[in-house]
Amino acid sequence: MSNLNKDIESETDIVRRRFSRQPVLLKAVLDTGHYEFECIAYDLSLKGIKIKLDLPLETKCEVWLLVKDCPKIPAHVVWSKDGYIGLEFSLSSQQVSGILGSIGARLPKV
Repeated sequence: MSNLNKDIESETDIVRRRFSRQPVLLKAVLDTGHYEFECIAYDLSLKGIKIKLDLPLETKCEVWLLVKDCPKIPAHVVWSKDGYIGLEFSLSSQQVSGILGSIGARLPKV
């Protein structure tokens, strides 16, 4: 892939995102309903999160995410690649901000 194509894809991703991501490094737990897996969160927004988990989950798979001591947040898998998983939260950005407490308060609202 040429650098031009990479730049175009990056710009498309930025335009598509409604919420800015915040780089984080947080311990988290992913609950699939049958099992719970410890994972690491790397990017967080009020709409979703990128986690490191060497477990391929199917796109649209419903899960719950526990970050720190906050209540679980319902989400679904939007992508999975190379040991990373992208989750989109099933709640509104206001609800996610409230659940995440001080972490949510520091996240960009746009």
